[in-house]
Amino acid sequence: MKRHIALLASLLLLSGAAAVAQEYVPTPVTISSEKVKFNGKVYYAHPVLERQTLFSISKAYGVTENDLYEANPSLRETGLQKGTILLIPMKQKEEDKASRKEPAAQAQPQPQAQAQAQEKPREQEPQAEYREHVVRWYEDLEDIARRYNMSVQEIMDYNNLKSRKLTTRQVLRIPNPGAKAPAVAPVVPVVVVVEETVTEEIVPEQPVEEVVPQQEEEDTFFVDRPKDVVDFTLLLPLKVGNTATEANMDFYSGVLMALRDLEADGLKVNMHVQDLYSGMPDVEALCKGDFVLGPVATRDVEVMLQMIEGRVPLISPLDQKAASLSTLYSSFIQAPAGTENQYEDLAQWIQDDLADSDKVLFVSEKNASNVQAPVNIRTALARRGIEYQILSYALADGRAVPDSLSRTLVKKGGVNRVVVASESEPFVGDVVRNLGIMLGKGYDIVMYAPSKVRGFDSIDGSALHAVSSHISTAYHVNYGSPRVDSFVQAYRALFRTEPTQFAFQGYDTATYFVKMVARYGNHWMNKMSLERSRGLHTDFLFEADENDCRHNIAIRRIVYQPDFTTVLLH
Repeated sequence: MKRHIALLASLLLLSGAAAVAQEYVPTPVTISSEKVKFNGKVYYAHPVLERQTLFSISKAYGVTENDLYEANPSLRETGLQKGTILLIPMKQKEEDKASRKEPAAQAQPQPQAQAQAQEKPREQEPQAEYREHVVRWYEDLEDIARRYNMSVQEIMDYNNLKSRKLTTRQVLRIPNPGAKAPAVAPVVPVVVVVEETVTEEIVPEQPVEEVVPQQEEEDTFFVDRPKDVVDFTLLLPLKVGNTATEANMDFYSGVLMALRDLEADGLKVNMHVQDLYSGMPDVEALCKGDFVLGPVATRDVEVMLQMIEGRVPLISPLDQKAASLSTLYSSFIQAPAGTENQYEDLAQWIQDDLADSDKVLFVSEKNASNVQAPVNIRTALARRGIEYQILSYALADGRAVPDSLSRTLVKKGGVNRVVVASESEPFVGDVVRNLGIMLGKGYDIVMYAPSKVRGFDSIDGSALHAVSSHISTAYHVNYGSPRVDSFVQAYRALFRTEPTQFAFQGYDTATYFVKMVARYGNHWMNKMSLERSRGLHTDFLFEADENDCRHNIAIRRIVYQPDFTTVLLH
């Protein structure tokens, strides 16, 4: 009888275990597309999801669990935690492929017979020798040559061009690498939209006051013609009586201040204001101007981009989230620098400050709901080859954190450069509190954090000063500047109130883009990467990517000093 009871109990236990096993469904592991370089090696950056295990991750990536421990030493201490970023070592072949950046044109030399065999299809299909480029309204030969890594003369010879004058929608043939100009240059079809009869004016040579760099012959040929009148449209929701539009009204007031100062300097500006609460503007009217400033919300920006279809540049003046649209629309310009550029600058700042005796500590929140910040910051650090240790903890860990910091930080002979990779206010506040404890124990600490930290009301400002907070941000007003003081005094006198950050942004944005158009005419978009322009509130320096999209990379660095002063470095 006892044997039957024991057997029955065993069966019940086994059936219960089977039931539990059936309820547990492991989360599938998807190979990450994010790759980082660390200590000369390339890794996958894998965000750990709930119910993923070292076994399932190692099997998905084709590595051993020991490989994961070696690449992530903190695993032995903390274990695998949801929300952390795991470095997955790549296989040697994959790593070589990921690290290799040799263009196809630099392939190994081929035997003559093989080369001749490959030339035959080219003779049968002459169109493979070139690609076609449709000229946009703001492009000249210099721009096109730079884009395809060619000289202006090569493009002119290949297209049998007698002058450098181009027409909108003109089709140019761009020879592929290794192609030679044909003996008889092809006749290039030109599509021209004729709106009015234009007589080409022959201008006699005159001395030019502007000094143009004498680098290459093509650099000295084109002289930008400034515009006498700048014409643009301002798109804002300005419904009177709606409290949500107060920020937009402040932005509008800043734009008005900018126009006042620009006209005092002799510039003529025509601004057309469109209240989006009154309905959508006339698209044809928008496209006749030099640019469109606004809207402010990402959803409205995307709607307008679809409507204008690249016929006129559209500038997003406020919402940093709209930066993602710059990869889709070449006519789109994001005025504030995006968060990814801020993270890149933060990592560069650490590299600039780092000494041999210093230590870099990467602090992130365990089981965080948003891992975008830690992924981007960690990638930026790895891209620069910066070695760092990782401390990942949850708020519930409480008093155990100072002990972990004591075992990690260096106490003498170096500075502990602590990167707070989080935009969670409670977690950042806890990190600042723990770093304050370590300061009291004699540790030398400098904290690097995203710009969002400045807006956390629950963190005492004195605490940010105590840990010498270093923050990369798109916005900062230096009230000690004479230019800022002059603007504030004029704004108070005109509007009888204090200027907000939106007023400063309206002033800076309108001033920069109106001056660019006035100075460079229709080619102003191609000149935004020439020099950094410093505003009262933000800076502008744009970089074009491979898709000809423009991103503002001008970041301001501010330091909270222990004497409770805030210094703007640049």
